[in-house]
Amino acid sequence: MMVALTACGSPFRDRTATPIHGTLTVQDLSTPRPTPLAYRIQLGDSLAIRFYRNPELNNDVIVRPDGMISLPLINDVPAAGSSPQDLGHELEHRYARELAVPDVTVIVTRFGGQRVWIGGEVGVQGELELVPGLTMLGAIQKAGGFKNTARLEQVVLIRKATDGRPRGASFDLTDVQRGTHPERDIQLEPYDIVVVPRSAVGNVNTFMELYITRNIPAGGVWLNFLAAAGL
Repeated sequence: MMVALTACGSPFRDRTATPIHGTLTVQDLSTPRPTPLAYRIQLGDSLAIRFYRNPELNNDVIVRPDGMISLPLINDVPAAGSSPQDLGHELEHRYARELAVPDVTVIVTRFGGQRVWIGGEVGVQGELELVPGLTMLGAIQKAGGFKNTARLEQVVLIRKATDGRPRGASFDLTDVQRGTHPERDIQLEPYDIVVVPRSAVGNVNTFMELYITRNIPAGGVWLNFLAAAGL
């Protein structure tokens, strides 16, 4: 995993590299994103494989860490990186040796790859599933809420921008927490990183560098998250 991360070429991999990211602005958050491409199946996704002419072969599977799924008669099949439609065509091709008229549909029933990371002065740091409508404050509450040492005035959001580079900004969640200005909460996107600092953040870019590089030695889930996010 460390080799794979080093090869990504991100400034976060090299502590001596000059940062190439910029500052995430409120305008960036409100700018419409380009029309997304067809969804690509990811590790941990749950798939419903449905055979309309042979329902006895219907199966529900989870994409394994090696990107494969296992099905009767054809054993292991690569799934990660394919669109559901493309995977359905591949399964029809493979089952053509076993079935007279294979007619296969692949449905993603749970998006295992839709995750965010919550860190810093919260109850429990780590990954959270990104459910529709999840906001910064909502994610922090799911992570056990703010610690007494949390600085609500400068909660940092790190997001991969449309140019592929990570950008960051800090947001004051004091009034959001009080319920007086809930409209100031920010809705999260896949692979966002929310960090609640203990002390004042003087420079968001420097904070981003330090937070990510300091957590790299921890390995495990954190490295998997960074790799999946493309950071």
